[in-house]
Amino acid sequence: MLPAHLHPCLALQKRQILLALNNLSSLELNDERSDDPPESANQVAYQQLQDLITGTVCRGEGNSCLLIGPRGSGKTSLVSRCVAELVEQPIVLRLSGWVQTTDRLALREIAVQLNEQTGNVYLALTENGQEDEEPNPFLDAPPTNVPFGQPSAAHLPTLISLLPTLPRPTIVILDAFDLFSLHPRQSLLYCLLDTVQNCGAGPKNKGVAVIGVTTRMDSINLLEKRVKSRFSGRMIRTASPAELSDWTRLARTILCAVPTPPADSGIKHHLPSWRELWHPTVDKFCADEAVLAMLNDTFCITKDVRMLSKVLTHLVVHLSPQVPLLTASQLAAAVAKQRARPLYPFLQDLPYPCICLLVAAYHWDTAGHPNFTFEMLYESFRHQVRASSSAPVQVNGGSIGMMRCSRMALENLISAHIFDAIAAPNSSIAKEFVKYRCTLERDDIRKATDKCGQTNVKKWLSKAQ
Repeated sequence: MLPAHLHPCLALQKRQILLALNNLSSLELNDERSDDPPESANQVAYQQLQDLITGTVCRGEGNSCLLIGPRGSGKTSLVSRCVAELVEQPIVLRLSGWVQTTDRLALREIAVQLNEQTGNVYLALTENGQEDEEPNPFLDAPPTNVPFGQPSAAHLPTLISLLPTLPRPTIVILDAFDLFSLHPRQSLLYCLLDTVQNCGAGPKNKGVAVIGVTTRMDSINLLEKRVKSRFSGRMIRTASPAELSDWTRLARTILCAVPTPPADSGIKHHLPSWRELWHPTVDKFCADEAVLAMLNDTFCITKDVRMLSKVLTHLVVHLSPQVPLLTASQLAAAVAKQRARPLYPFLQDLPYPCICLLVAAYHWDTAGHPNFTFEMLYESFRHQVRASSSAPVQVNGGSIGMMRCSRMALENLISAHIFDAIAAPNSSIAKEFVKYRCTLERDDIRKATDKCGQTNVKKWLSKAQ
C-alpha cells in the first residue's frame, strides 16, 4: 500500500511514462546518446535526414531521398522530429499512397494543404468542369467549404512547378512511396522529382525536398527510367533494435522518465522520496530473470518496438496506490494480452483415440503426405498396435501395450474442425475414404501427446522426429 502523500507522485510518474511511450523514437535516440554507445542506424539516419532538410530550408536546395526501414522502426517519427526541430517552419505537404490512389486525388490534396498553410487558392475549378476520368463512387464528397473538385491531372505540372516560388521552403512527404509508382505514367513522381532537380538556389526561389517513406527495399527499381534519372539516389535506412539489451535499456529509460510537476503544486517536495522508492523498484524489475525471459520471448517473435510500447502501456496503466510497484506477474498479464488466443484450447482434453489419430497424421505428414484418409490413419495405428504388442514398454516390471480405439474418433476431430475435408462431400465416397488434412501445427500435436501421458503414444510420436 502506497502512503497517501505519494499518490500524486504515482499519477505524475504514470503520466510521464505514457508521454515517453508516445514519443518512443525520440526517447530511444536520446537514451543512446546519453549512454554514448556506437552510433545506431536510427541515429545515423536522423543526422543524414536532418542535414538534407536543413540544406533545403536554409540554403534553398532541391533534395530528394528515400527513407527505408521495417514497420515500427521510427521512419515517420524521424521525419516529424526533424521537421519540428527546424528554426524556420517550412510548408509540409503530406501524401499517402494508401489514400491518394490517383494523381487527381494527390493534386486535390496538395491544393487543399497549400490553401490551409498559405491562405492562397492555387487551384479553383467549377463544379461543371470536364473530368478525364470516371469518379470513384467509394470516395467521400469533398467538403463544401473547399473550392476544389477533383481536378484534371493536366493541372499537375503547373501546380508542382509553383512550389519553388512559394513564400517558404516546401517539404513533400510521400508515405507508402512504392504505391505512388503504381500510378499511370508515374506523373506525380516525375513532376515532383523534375521540379526538385531544376530547383536552383536564388533570392526568388525557395528549396523543395521530396522524402519518400517506404518499407520496400526495391522501391528504387519500381521507378521508370525517366523518373529514376531525376531521383538523387540518396537512400536513408532505419532499423528496429537488433539486440534484447536494446529493449531492456529502452524499457528502463521509459520507466525511469523524470516527472515534471506543475509549479504551483506541492508535489515537488515529495519527489525525492518517490524516486528513492521507484528507481530501485525499476532496477530490480529489469534485472528479474522472469522479466527478462518474458521480454526475450516477445523479442524473438517480433523486434517491433511498438509491441514493447503496448506491453509497457498495459503495465503502467494498471498501477494503483494498492499495487504501486512493478512485478513479473503484472508483466506476464500484459504480455498475455498481446498474444493471440489459442485456436484449439481443448487440445489438452482430447481422448486417447483422437490423440492416436493425430499422431498417425503426424507420421503421414513427415512422410510427405499432408492429405490422408481415415483408412490410412487407422492402418498406421493398427501397425503400431501390433508392434507394441510384440515389444511392449516395460515399466516397474510390467509391460504396457497400446489400447485399441474405435472409429468414432474421426467424427470428433471433424466436428472440432481439426480434420478438414479437402474436397466437397460426395455421396458415392464413404467417410473413411474421404481425404482430409490436419489443421494443427506439429508443435501442437507434440504438446497434446505429452499431456496425454501414454508412454507408448509418446514413443510412437518420437519415431517421426
